[in-house]
Amino acid sequence: MSSWTIIFRASGLALMLGGTALAQGPIEVQSLDALDPLEVGLPGAALGISLWDGSDAEMASQVLTLLPEADGAGYTSPALAELSRAVLSSGGYPPAGGRGDPGLPVVRADRLLAAGGVFEAYDLLERTPNLNQNEALSRLHAELAFATGNARNACHTADALLRGREQAYWLRARGFCLALDGQGSAAELTAELARNASEDAGYDAMLFAITLEGTPPPALPAIDSGLKLAMAFQLDGDTDLEALDLAGAPGWLQRFVHGRAAPTPVPASEPAEALAAALALSGVERTAALEAVLVQGTDRAIAAAALSGLLDDAVAAGRFAAAGRRYGREVHTLPLTRETLADGYRFALAALLGGDVRTASDWRDALMDGPPQPAAPMFDETGKPLDPIASALANGVPPAWEPPSPRRMVNLDLAIAIARDRVAGDQASALLAAHFEAYGSAALADILALDRLGASATEGLRPALLQLAPVSVGPEVLAMEAADRADADAEAAMLAIASLVRGGARPNAETLSRCVAVLDSIGLRRAALDILLERLVTRAV
Repeated sequence: MSSWTIIFRASGLALMLGGTALAQGPIEVQSLDALDPLEVGLPGAALGISLWDGSDAEMASQVLTLLPEADGAGYTSPALAELSRAVLSSGGYPPAGGRGDPGLPVVRADRLLAAGGVFEAYDLLERTPNLNQNEALSRLHAELAFATGNARNACHTADALLRGREQAYWLRARGFCLALDGQGSAAELTAELARNASEDAGYDAMLFAITLEGTPPPALPAIDSGLKLAMAFQLDGDTDLEALDLAGAPGWLQRFVHGRAAPTPVPASEPAEALAAALALSGVERTAALEAVLVQGTDRAIAAAALSGLLDDAVAAGRFAAAGRRYGREVHTLPLTRETLADGYRFALAALLGGDVRTASDWRDALMDGPPQPAAPMFDETGKPLDPIASALANGVPPAWEPPSPRRMVNLDLAIAIARDRVAGDQASALLAAHFEAYGSAALADILALDRLGASATEGLRPALLQLAPVSVGPEVLAMEAADRADADAEAAMLAIASLVRGGARPNAETLSRCVAVLDSIGLRRAALDILLERLVTRAV
C-alpha cells in the first residue's frame, strides 16, 4: 500500500480519536473546574508546563498578538507554521496574573488557526472546561466544530452558553441545530428572532430549504462562516468546495476549505494513460490527476514521473517547500533506476522535507554512484558456470554514470547534514564553504545562523560580514533575547516566530541568526534546523 494512503487513513483515525487524548502534563489544581484554558495542551507540544514562567498576562497578550492573525494571509513558510502550531498547542501554568483572563485563550486559539491548526484548535477547545462561560471561546469552538463536520458538538456549545446567547449568531446556530433535530417550526421561530437583530438572507434561504427537506438553492449563498459551511453540506453532501463563494469568509476558513477542495486521490487503474491525460491538464485538475497516478501501486516508475510533474508545478509556483512536505514520504516507494534518477536530486530534497532522511541518503548515494545494477547470472540454463567477461558482454554494459553537478551534490550533502544535525567537523566545514562560495550573499544569513548553532567555521564568512552594510533588528528581536535570559520560553519562541515572519523570505543575517540561536537555547533546536533546511532547499532547488 502506498504510504500516501497510509498517511491519509492514519490522519483520519487521529481525527476520530483526537477528542480522547488527555491534556498535557500535570496541572497545578485539584479541581477540573478550576483548570485554566491555557493549561490545556496537546500531545507532542513543543514546550512544557512551565512555558509561561517569567511572563505576565500583559506581556503574554502582546507577544501573542504579534503572531499572524487567523483572518490574515497565514504563513508562507511551512516550517514556521509547524513551529507555531507546536508552540501554541503547548499547555501550562498561565502567566502571572493571567489565570482566568478571558482574552488570552481566545488569542491563542486564533493564532493557532492562522498557522493552519484547525484541528489542533478544535481539539484544544474540546478539552477546555467551562467553555460556556466565555462567549468568544465558545464561538470559536462552534465555528470549528461546524467547519470540521462536528455539528452536534457545535450545537451542544450553542445550547450550553451562559452569556451572549441572544446574539444573532447564536440564534442562527440554534436554529440550524433545531432543524437538524427535525424541529422545523422551532427553527423558523428562532431564525425570526435572529432576523430581528440583523438580516442574513443567505442563512434564511438555506434554513428554509433544510426545514422543508428540499433541494439546495440553485446557487448557494456566500459562505462566510463555519455555520454556513455546515448548512451547505447538510443540503448537499457532495457540495463542490471549489464552487463556493468564500470571499467574505475569514482567512482561516478560506484556507481550510481550499485545502479540502482537492479530493482524496483515487489510485489510477491504468497509470500510463492516466499520466498522459494528467500532464495535459492544468490547475487543480492537473494536481488531482497527478496525485492519483502517484498513489497507484501498479507501476511505481510511472508514479515517479507523476511526482516529477507535481514538483515541476511546485517549483514554478514557488511552493517546493510545501510540496516536499506533502509528497516527500512517497519517495521511498519509488524504484531507483537510471530513469527515475533523472529527477533524483529533487526527489531527495523532497524526502528530506518530508522527514525521511534515510531515503534521501539512499537517493544521494545512487546519484553519486549510479543506480543499483542487477547481478549478472553466474550459470547458464544448463547449470554450467559462465565466464564473467562473457556474461557481462552478453548482458550489455550500461553507459558510464554521470553524477549531478558538484554544486548540486554539495547542496544535497549539506541539506542531509542539517537534517541530521551534523553541522560540525571538517566535512561540514567544507560543505559550508563550498555552498557559501556558490551562493554568496544569498546564503550569508544562513551560514551565520548555522555558525551560531555551533557549525564549524566557514571560510570567507568573517570577511563577508565585514563587507555588510549596517543592519538593524526589530524590537521583537531585542525582546526575544531578553525573554530568553529571563527563561520566559513561550515569549521567546513567539517573538522569534514573529521576527522571522516579519523578515519574510530574506531576513537580514542578524535577525535570522539571533532567532535560531534563541530557539536552540530554549530547547527548539530541531525547529531551528528545520527552518534552515527549508531555506536551503528552497534556495537549492
